[in-house]
Amino acid sequence: MRLRILGSAAGGGVPQWNCACANCVAARSPDGRVRPRTQDGLALEVAPGAWFLIQCSPDVHAQIRAFPELAPREGRGTPIAGVVLGNGDLDHVLGLFSLRESTPLTIVATDSVRRALVDRNAMFRTLERFEGHTRWRTLVLGEPIELETSAGPTGITITPYPIPGKVPKHLEGTVTPSPEDNVGLWIRDARSLIVIATAAGGPGEWMNRLDGADAVLLDGTFWTSNELVRLGLGTARAEDMAHWPVCEAIAALASLRARKKVLTHVNNTNPILVEGGDERAAAHAAGWTVAEDGMEIVT
Repeated sequence: MRLRILGSAAGGGVPQWNCACANCVAARSPDGRVRPRTQDGLALEVAPGAWFLIQCSPDVHAQIRAFPELAPREGRGTPIAGVVLGNGDLDHVLGLFSLRESTPLTIVATDSVRRALVDRNAMFRTLERFEGHTRWRTLVLGEPIELETSAGPTGITITPYPIPGKVPKHLEGTVTPSPEDNVGLWIRDARSLIVIATAAGGPGEWMNRLDGADAVLLDGTFWTSNELVRLGLGTARAEDMAHWPVCEAIAALASLRARKKVLTHVNNTNPILVEGGDERAAAHAAGWTVAEDGMEIVT
């Protein structure tokens, strides 16, 4: 399998538009100590020249432009066969509305995520202009689903498992939380396994399913629990926002046997963004790579 990291930052990107923290200032400078990043998104090649997006960030147009293999071949044909959603967070779904120009779209998501998008969002009608404009395929917890293109089945399956998280901010207090609200994706073909857990709110049973993976992509949002508080940029701790601090996660996963381990969905304040910094060195020493836009994983 081939997986491309289209965007490696948490919501807001790096630099964040309204932030003058040290990382954002460095990302706006030419010294290269902090590289700019767009918001979290991936592209999985499911057949030669055919791709599924995994998450669909507000930066999806820029991400498509930056990766020529996602450009249309002729007319309004596109190599993008569909989108897989792990949750309904705004930074993972707003890009869907940038893909509304009358091309049929397959969206793979849990029922909980689908209901939040369709039943509680009048704007979603822009993706229902005609019969078949949007086709939904349901992710059922613990059950594999095979991805398909217009040419047929691909031999690549996705199995969702619940991981600690929460309902999206815009739905808090309006819906009953469900294990389907936030899922990790176990992606398999005949010979390899990639696990995507880029919004993991903490440890749990899901960790037992990681061993032996060819690649694990893990939530890298905050380095410490009090990161925003310490910088004077907020009052919420990482756990309040359903994120597992990286310094704790990599310690808990010290014995993880995976060929490649990647931290992505990195917040603009996270010191692992700094090239040559102590936190980046600590992550590398534990066997983890910090994701960058354009990085590819081939298994």
